[in-house]
Amino acid sequence: MPSLLLPLSLIGLGLTLGVAGIYVGESDDAPGAALLGLVLMVGAFAYGLKLLRERRRIPH
Repeated sequence: MPSLLLPLSLIGLGLTLGVAGIYVGESDDAPGAALLGLVLMVGAFAYGLKLLRERRRIPH
């Protein structure tokens, strides 16, 4: 179970940063902040999924 902590926390952090970036971008009318939030969200989510897939392939 501890091996799932890092990938799941990265996915959660990515979603949180993405939502925060989109919120700041929409409230402040800064499209760059919304884009940065989306990029961070997609990157952290993809990296977390990659870590999950790698951990499932290697038997412990």
